[in-house]
Amino acid sequence: MHTQTIKRGQVKGRARITMRWAAAGAAAAALAACGTAGAAVAPAGSAGAATTLTYYAFDIDNGTTDPGFIAAPGTNPAVFAQGDELIINDQVTTTHKVGTGYPIVGYDAGVCSLTRIPEPHADQTLANCAVTIVFHNGSLTVQGALSFQAKQPQPATLAVTGGTGRFAGAAGTVAVSFTKNFKILAITLE
Repeated sequence: MHTQTIKRGQVKGRARITMRWAAAGAAAAALAACGTAGAAVAPAGSAGAATTLTYYAFDIDNGTTDPGFIAAPGTNPAVFAQGDELIINDQVTTTHKVGTGYPIVGYDAGVCSLTRIPEPHADQTLANCAVTIVFHNGSLTVQGALSFQAKQPQPATLAVTGGTGRFAGAAGTVAVSFTKNFKILAITLE
Protein backbone atom coordinates (compact mmCIF):
# COMPACT_ATOMS: atom_id res chain seq x y z
CA MET A 1 0.00 0.00 0.00
CA HIS A 2 1.38 3.42 -0.97
CA THR A 3 1.50 5.88 1.95
CA GLN A 4 0.54 9.47 1.23
CA THR A 5 2.34 12.24 3.08
CA ILE A 6 2.39 16.01 3.41
CA LYS A 7 5.94 17.00 2.45
CA ARG A 8 8.09 19.46 4.35
CA GLY A 9 8.34 21.67 1.24
CA GLN A 10 4.57 21.89 1.14
CA VAL A 11 4.56 22.98 4.78
CA LYS A 12 7.06 25.79 4.12
CA GLY A 13 5.08 26.94 1.07
CA ARG A 14 2.06 27.62 3.30
CA ALA A 15 3.73 30.37 5.29
CA ARG A 16 1.65 33.04 3.48
CA ILE A 17 -1.90 32.66 4.68
CA THR A 18 -4.65 35.19 4.17
CA MET A 19 -6.76 36.05 7.22
CA ARG A 20 -9.81 34.30 5.79
CA TRP A 21 -7.79 31.18 4.94
CA ALA A 22 -6.44 31.19 8.48
CA ALA A 23 -9.97 31.43 9.81
CA ALA A 24 -11.16 28.56 7.63
CA GLY A 25 -8.12 26.51 8.48
CA ALA A 26 -8.56 27.25 12.15
CA ALA A 27 -12.11 26.08 12.11
CA ALA A 28 -11.06 22.99 10.23
CA ALA A 29 -8.39 22.28 12.76
CA ALA A 30 -10.82 22.57 15.56
CA LEU A 31 -12.89 19.95 13.90
CA ALA A 32 -10.45 17.66 12.21
CA ALA A 33 -9.21 14.22 13.13
CA CYS A 34 -10.15 11.84 15.84
CA GLY A 35 -8.43 8.49 15.66
CA THR A 36 -6.52 6.38 13.13
CA ALA A 37 -6.43 2.78 12.08
CA GLY A 38 -3.31 2.10 14.12
CA ALA A 39 -4.17 4.16 17.17
CA ALA A 40 -4.88 2.39 20.42
CA VAL A 41 -8.33 3.82 21.02
CA ALA A 42 -10.77 2.01 23.28
CA PRO A 43 -14.09 1.36 21.55
CA ALA A 44 -16.95 3.61 22.64
CA GLY A 45 -18.58 2.45 25.83
CA SER A 46 -15.60 0.40 27.06
CA ALA A 47 -14.35 0.82 30.60
CA GLY A 48 -11.11 2.66 31.23
CA ALA A 49 -9.51 6.05 31.24
CA ALA A 50 -9.86 8.61 28.47
CA THR A 51 -7.38 8.37 25.60
CA THR A 52 -5.76 11.50 24.13
CA LEU A 53 -4.33 11.44 20.60
CA THR A 54 -2.53 14.25 18.78
CA TYR A 55 -2.66 15.01 15.04
CA TYR A 56 -1.81 17.73 12.54
CA ALA A 57 -4.36 19.14 10.08
CA PHE A 58 -3.22 20.70 6.78
CA ASP A 59 -5.67 22.74 4.69
CA ILE A 60 -5.97 21.30 1.19
CA ASP A 61 -7.04 24.66 -0.30
CA ASN A 62 -3.67 26.28 0.33
CA GLY A 63 -3.42 28.55 -2.70
CA THR A 64 -3.29 32.34 -2.72
CA THR A 65 -7.05 32.58 -3.25
CA ASP A 66 -9.52 31.26 -0.71
CA PRO A 67 -12.02 28.83 -2.25
CA GLY A 68 -13.11 27.90 1.29
CA PHE A 69 -14.65 31.30 2.09
CA ILE A 70 -18.19 32.09 0.93
CA ALA A 71 -19.43 35.60 1.65
CA ALA A 72 -23.06 35.99 2.70
CA PRO A 73 -25.19 37.42 -0.15
CA GLY A 74 -25.08 41.20 -0.31
CA THR A 75 -21.99 41.54 1.91
CA ASN A 76 -18.45 42.72 1.23
CA PRO A 77 -16.21 39.63 0.83
CA ALA A 78 -13.23 41.65 2.12
CA VAL A 79 -14.65 41.74 5.68
CA PHE A 80 -16.33 39.19 7.91
CA ALA A 81 -20.13 39.43 8.00
CA GLN A 82 -22.83 37.52 9.82
CA GLY A 83 -23.78 34.51 7.67
CA ASP A 84 -20.40 34.12 5.94
CA GLU A 85 -19.34 30.48 5.63
CA LEU A 86 -15.95 28.82 5.91
CA ILE A 87 -15.74 25.49 4.09
CA ILE A 88 -13.63 22.91 5.92
CA ASN A 89 -11.27 20.76 3.84
CA ASP A 90 -8.17 19.30 5.57
CA GLN A 91 -5.81 16.36 5.28
CA VAL A 92 -5.25 14.89 8.73
CA THR A 93 -1.79 13.48 9.46
CA THR A 94 0.26 11.90 12.18
CA THR A 95 2.63 14.15 14.13
CA HIS A 96 5.63 11.96 13.31
CA LYS A 97 7.55 12.65 10.14
CA VAL A 98 8.26 9.68 7.88
CA GLY A 99 10.87 10.41 5.25
CA THR A 100 10.09 13.91 3.96
CA GLY A 101 6.48 14.15 5.08
CA TYR A 102 3.70 13.30 7.50
CA PRO A 103 1.55 10.21 6.76
CA ILE A 104 -2.04 11.11 5.92
CA VAL A 105 -4.53 9.17 8.07
CA GLY A 106 -7.82 10.85 7.13
CA TYR A 107 -9.65 13.93 5.94
CA ASP A 108 -12.50 16.16 7.04
CA ALA A 109 -15.45 17.93 5.47
CA GLY A 110 -17.74 20.53 6.99
CA VAL A 111 -18.71 24.16 7.42
CA CYS A 112 -18.41 26.98 9.95
CA SER A 113 -21.00 29.75 9.82
CA LEU A 114 -20.12 33.16 11.25
CA THR A 115 -22.84 33.98 13.77
CA ARG A 116 -21.49 36.98 15.69
CA ILE A 117 -19.51 39.92 14.37
CA PRO A 118 -18.08 42.65 16.66
CA GLU A 119 -20.69 45.23 17.59
CA PRO A 120 -21.41 47.41 20.66
CA HIS A 121 -22.30 44.42 22.88
CA ALA A 122 -20.09 41.74 21.26
CA ASP A 123 -16.35 42.32 21.01
CA GLN A 124 -15.36 39.17 19.14
CA THR A 125 -16.33 37.15 16.09
CA LEU A 126 -17.86 33.71 16.65
CA ALA A 127 -18.50 30.84 14.24
CA ASN A 128 -20.62 27.74 14.77
CA CYS A 129 -18.90 24.71 13.24
CA ALA A 130 -19.98 21.17 12.33
CA VAL A 131 -17.55 18.78 10.63
CA THR A 132 -17.26 15.06 9.86
CA ILE A 133 -13.82 13.43 10.01
CA VAL A 134 -13.47 10.31 7.87
CA PHE A 135 -11.03 7.44 8.35
CA HIS A 136 -11.00 4.03 6.66
CA ASN A 137 -12.50 2.37 9.75
CA GLY A 138 -15.11 4.95 10.75
CA SER A 139 -15.91 8.60 11.12
CA LEU A 140 -16.39 11.17 13.89
CA THR A 141 -18.54 14.26 14.16
CA VAL A 142 -17.28 17.36 15.97
CA GLN A 143 -19.22 20.51 16.77
CA GLY A 144 -18.85 23.79 18.64
CA ALA A 145 -18.11 27.50 18.61
CA LEU A 146 -14.82 28.98 17.43
CA SER A 147 -13.83 32.54 18.33
CA PHE A 148 -11.69 35.02 16.40
CA GLN A 149 -9.92 38.15 17.61
CA ALA A 150 -8.69 40.58 14.97
CA LYS A 151 -9.74 37.93 12.41
CA GLN A 152 -7.31 35.43 13.95
CA PRO A 153 -8.60 32.09 15.28
CA GLN A 154 -8.20 31.46 19.00
CA PRO A 155 -7.45 28.13 20.70
CA ALA A 156 -10.67 26.24 21.31
CA THR A 157 -12.14 23.08 22.77
CA LEU A 158 -15.00 21.49 20.81
CA ALA A 159 -17.22 18.47 21.45
CA VAL A 160 -17.01 15.07 19.79
CA THR A 161 -20.73 14.42 19.27
CA GLY A 162 -20.71 10.92 17.81
CA GLY A 163 -19.28 8.60 15.24
CA THR A 164 -19.68 5.58 12.96
CA GLY A 165 -17.82 2.30 12.52
CA ARG A 166 -15.05 1.92 15.07
CA PHE A 167 -16.12 5.24 16.60
CA ALA A 168 -19.86 4.47 16.96
CA GLY A 169 -21.17 6.31 20.02
CA ALA A 170 -17.91 8.26 20.51
CA ALA A 171 -17.80 11.14 22.99
CA GLY A 172 -15.04 13.49 24.06
CA THR A 173 -13.35 16.75 23.10
CA VAL A 174 -10.97 18.22 20.54
CA ALA A 175 -8.59 20.92 21.79
CA VAL A 176 -7.10 22.86 18.89
CA SER A 177 -4.16 25.24 18.68
CA PHE A 178 -2.73 26.97 15.63
CA THR A 179 0.70 27.30 14.08
CA LYS A 180 1.74 29.25 11.03
CA ASN A 181 1.50 26.21 8.72
CA PHE A 182 -0.87 23.70 10.30
CA LYS A 183 -3.22 23.04 13.20
CA ILE A 184 -2.47 20.88 16.24
CA LEU A 185 -5.34 18.72 17.45
CA ALA A 186 -5.47 17.01 20.83
CA ILE A 187 -8.39 14.59 20.73
CA THR A 188 -9.60 13.10 23.99
CA LEU A 189 -12.03 10.18 23.61
CA GLU A 190 -13.85 9.03 26.74
